[in-house]
Amino acid sequence: MFLEQQAEKTLLKLIEPGSTDPQKIVDVVLSDKNYIKQFKQVFGVNRLQINSQHIVKAIVSYERSLVSGNSFFDQYYFGRDKSQLSPSAARGLRLFRRKGSCANCHEISWDNALFMDNQFYNIGVESQALAPIIETFVTALKHGSIDESIALTDVQKSALGRFQVTEVISDVGKFKTPALRNIALTAPYMHDDSVKTLAEVVEYYD
Repeated sequence: MFLEQQAEKTLLKLIEPGSTDPQKIVDVVLSDKNYIKQFKQVFGVNRLQINSQHIVKAIVSYERSLVSGNSFFDQYYFGRDKSQLSPSAARGLRLFRRKGSCANCHEISWDNALFMDNQFYNIGVESQALAPIIETFVTALKHGSIDESIALTDVQKSALGRFQVTEVISDVGKFKTPALRNIALTAPYMHDDSVKTLAEVVEYYD
Protein backbone atom coordinates (compact mmCIF):
# COMPACT_ATOMS: atom_id res chain seq x y z
CA MET A 1 0.00 0.00 0.00
CA PHE A 2 2.98 2.32 0.27
CA LEU A 3 2.78 3.51 -3.33
CA GLU A 4 -0.94 4.18 -3.02
CA GLN A 5 -0.40 6.24 0.12
CA GLN A 6 2.47 8.17 -1.47
CA ALA A 7 0.51 8.92 -4.62
CA GLU A 8 -2.58 10.03 -2.70
CA LYS A 9 -0.63 12.36 -0.41
CA THR A 10 1.26 13.84 -3.35
CA LEU A 11 -1.96 14.57 -5.23
CA LEU A 12 -3.19 16.76 -2.39
CA LYS A 13 -0.04 18.81 -1.82
CA LEU A 14 -0.42 22.44 -2.81
CA ILE A 15 3.28 22.69 -3.65
CA GLU A 16 3.09 19.87 -6.24
CA PRO A 17 -0.14 19.62 -8.29
CA GLY A 18 -1.19 23.07 -7.09
CA SER A 19 -4.35 22.22 -5.17
CA THR A 20 -5.43 20.46 -2.00
CA ASP A 21 -8.90 19.86 -3.44
CA PRO A 22 -9.16 16.35 -4.96
CA GLN A 23 -12.08 17.43 -7.13
CA LYS A 24 -9.86 19.92 -8.95
CA ILE A 25 -7.54 17.07 -9.86
CA VAL A 26 -10.53 15.05 -11.07
CA ASP A 27 -11.67 18.06 -13.12
CA VAL A 28 -8.36 18.00 -14.99
CA VAL A 29 -9.03 14.41 -16.01
CA LEU A 30 -12.62 15.18 -16.94
CA SER A 31 -11.46 17.96 -19.26
CA ASP A 32 -9.72 15.44 -21.52
CA LYS A 33 -11.86 13.11 -23.66
CA ASN A 34 -8.99 10.64 -24.04
CA TYR A 35 -8.66 10.31 -20.27
CA ILE A 36 -12.39 9.71 -19.92
CA LYS A 37 -12.25 7.00 -22.59
CA GLN A 38 -9.22 5.33 -21.02
CA PHE A 39 -10.72 5.39 -17.50
CA LYS A 40 -13.82 3.73 -18.96
CA GLN A 41 -11.69 1.00 -20.56
CA VAL A 42 -9.54 0.34 -17.49
CA PHE A 43 -11.92 0.88 -14.56
CA GLY A 44 -15.32 0.45 -16.21
CA VAL A 45 -16.51 3.84 -14.95
CA ASN A 46 -18.30 6.59 -16.82
CA ARG A 47 -17.49 10.29 -16.67
CA LEU A 48 -19.62 10.93 -13.59
CA GLN A 49 -18.09 8.05 -11.64
CA ILE A 50 -14.43 9.00 -12.00
CA ASN A 51 -12.93 10.04 -8.65
CA SER A 52 -9.51 10.73 -7.12
CA GLN A 53 -9.03 7.07 -6.14
CA HIS A 54 -9.18 6.05 -9.80
CA ILE A 55 -6.47 8.62 -10.52
CA VAL A 56 -4.33 7.29 -7.66
CA LYS A 57 -4.69 3.74 -8.98
CA ALA A 58 -3.73 4.87 -12.48
CA ILE A 59 -0.61 6.65 -11.23
CA VAL A 60 0.44 3.70 -9.07
CA SER A 61 -0.08 1.24 -11.92
CA TYR A 62 2.20 3.38 -14.06
CA GLU A 63 4.82 3.64 -11.31
CA ARG A 64 4.88 -0.13 -10.89
CA SER A 65 5.66 -0.48 -14.59
CA LEU A 66 8.89 1.51 -14.21
CA VAL A 67 11.57 -1.16 -14.01
CA SER A 68 15.07 0.13 -14.61
CA GLY A 69 17.21 -2.90 -13.77
CA ASN A 70 19.52 -4.43 -16.35
CA SER A 71 20.62 -1.02 -17.60
CA PHE A 72 23.94 -0.45 -19.35
CA PHE A 73 25.36 0.28 -15.88
CA ASP A 74 24.06 -3.01 -14.47
CA GLN A 75 25.45 -4.98 -17.38
CA TYR A 76 28.79 -3.21 -17.03
CA TYR A 77 29.11 -3.31 -13.24
CA PHE A 78 27.33 -6.48 -12.19
CA GLY A 79 27.53 -8.40 -15.48
CA ARG A 80 31.21 -7.52 -15.91
CA ASP A 81 30.59 -6.61 -19.55
CA LYS A 82 32.99 -3.72 -20.07
CA SER A 83 31.63 -3.04 -23.54
CA GLN A 84 28.39 -1.62 -22.10
CA LEU A 85 29.87 1.76 -21.09
CA SER A 86 31.87 4.09 -23.27
CA PRO A 87 35.36 5.04 -22.00
CA SER A 88 33.93 8.45 -21.03
CA ALA A 89 31.04 6.92 -19.08
CA ALA A 90 33.41 4.49 -17.34
CA ARG A 91 35.60 7.41 -16.26
CA GLY A 92 32.49 9.14 -14.96
CA LEU A 93 31.56 6.07 -12.92
CA ARG A 94 35.04 5.95 -11.38
CA LEU A 95 34.74 9.63 -10.51
CA PHE A 96 31.26 9.02 -9.08
CA ARG A 97 32.52 6.21 -6.83
CA ARG A 98 35.89 7.66 -5.83
CA LYS A 99 36.99 11.29 -6.04
CA GLY A 100 33.47 12.68 -6.31
CA SER A 101 32.30 10.64 -3.28
CA CYS A 102 28.82 10.55 -4.82
CA ALA A 103 28.40 6.89 -3.89
CA ASN A 104 28.68 7.79 -0.20
CA CYS A 105 25.01 8.72 -0.39
CA HIS A 106 23.97 7.28 -3.76
CA GLU A 107 25.10 3.83 -2.72
CA ILE A 108 26.25 1.00 -4.96
CA SER A 109 26.31 -2.35 -3.14
CA TRP A 110 28.13 -5.50 -4.17
CA ASP A 111 25.02 -7.10 -5.66
CA ASN A 112 22.61 -4.23 -6.31
CA ALA A 113 22.49 -0.48 -6.83
CA LEU A 114 19.63 1.59 -5.43
CA PHE A 115 21.78 4.73 -5.74
CA MET A 116 20.43 6.01 -2.43
CA ASP A 117 20.97 5.39 1.28
CA ASN A 118 17.52 6.15 2.78
CA GLN A 119 19.04 9.02 4.78
CA PHE A 120 18.18 12.72 4.99
CA TYR A 121 20.61 15.60 4.40
CA ASN A 122 20.67 19.37 4.26
CA ILE A 123 22.64 20.34 1.17
CA GLY A 124 21.73 24.02 1.28
CA VAL A 125 19.11 24.12 -1.46
CA GLU A 126 16.51 25.54 0.92
CA SER A 127 18.71 28.38 2.17
CA GLN A 128 17.42 31.05 -0.21
CA ALA A 129 13.77 30.41 0.62
CA LEU A 130 14.34 30.27 4.39
CA ALA A 131 17.04 32.92 4.75
CA PRO A 132 14.67 35.82 5.58
CA ILE A 133 13.02 34.01 8.49
CA ILE A 134 15.22 31.14 9.61
CA GLU A 135 16.75 32.76 12.74
CA THR A 136 13.38 33.99 13.98
CA PHE A 137 11.79 30.66 13.12
CA VAL A 138 14.37 28.57 15.00
CA THR A 139 14.24 30.90 18.02
CA ALA A 140 10.46 30.60 18.14
CA LEU A 141 10.71 26.81 17.95
CA LYS A 142 13.11 26.72 20.88
CA HIS A 143 10.58 28.67 22.91
CA GLY A 144 7.82 26.29 21.89
CA SER A 145 5.71 28.53 19.67
CA ILE A 146 5.66 30.13 16.24
CA ASP A 147 4.32 33.66 16.16
CA GLU A 148 1.86 34.57 13.40
CA SER A 149 4.25 37.31 12.30
CA ILE A 150 6.56 34.66 10.85
CA ALA A 151 3.89 32.66 9.05
CA LEU A 152 5.53 30.72 6.24
CA THR A 153 4.74 30.80 2.55
CA ASP A 154 4.11 27.52 0.72
CA VAL A 155 7.62 27.66 -0.73
CA GLN A 156 9.13 28.15 2.73
CA LYS A 157 7.08 25.30 4.15
CA SER A 158 8.39 23.04 1.41
CA ALA A 159 11.95 24.16 2.17
CA LEU A 160 11.58 22.93 5.76
CA GLY A 161 12.06 19.40 4.46
CA ARG A 162 12.00 16.55 6.98
CA PHE A 163 11.22 18.97 9.81
CA GLN A 164 7.60 18.95 8.63
CA VAL A 165 7.44 15.30 9.71
CA THR A 166 9.70 15.16 12.76
CA GLU A 167 9.44 18.73 14.12
CA VAL A 168 13.09 18.38 15.15
CA ILE A 169 15.02 21.62 14.60
CA SER A 170 18.08 19.83 13.24
CA ASP A 171 15.90 18.39 10.46
CA VAL A 172 15.10 21.80 8.98
CA GLY A 173 16.14 21.71 5.32
CA LYS A 174 16.89 17.98 5.25
CA PHE A 175 15.66 15.92 2.31
CA LYS A 176 15.90 12.22 1.51
CA THR A 177 18.65 11.11 -0.83
CA PRO A 178 16.96 10.53 -4.19
CA ALA A 179 17.55 7.33 -6.12
CA LEU A 180 19.30 7.97 -9.43
CA ARG A 181 17.61 5.34 -11.59
CA ASN A 182 16.25 7.04 -14.75
CA ILE A 183 17.44 10.36 -13.35
CA ALA A 184 18.05 11.79 -16.82
CA LEU A 185 14.29 11.55 -17.46
CA THR A 186 13.13 13.45 -14.38
CA ALA A 187 14.40 17.02 -14.76
CA PRO A 188 14.24 19.52 -13.14
CA TYR A 189 16.02 18.62 -9.92
CA MET A 190 16.07 19.30 -6.15
CA HIS A 191 12.92 19.50 -4.05
CA ASP A 192 11.99 22.88 -5.50
CA ASP A 193 12.90 22.21 -9.15
CA SER A 194 15.52 24.97 -8.89
CA VAL A 195 18.22 23.08 -10.81
CA LYS A 196 17.30 22.47 -14.41
CA THR A 197 19.90 20.03 -15.74
CA LEU A 198 22.14 17.22 -14.48
CA ALA A 199 25.17 19.26 -15.48
CA GLU A 200 23.97 22.03 -13.16
CA VAL A 201 23.49 19.47 -10.36
CA VAL A 202 27.13 18.40 -10.71
CA GLU A 203 28.23 22.05 -10.76
CA TYR A 204 26.19 22.72 -7.62
CA TYR A 205 27.99 19.99 -5.70
CA ASP A 206 31.35 20.91 -7.17
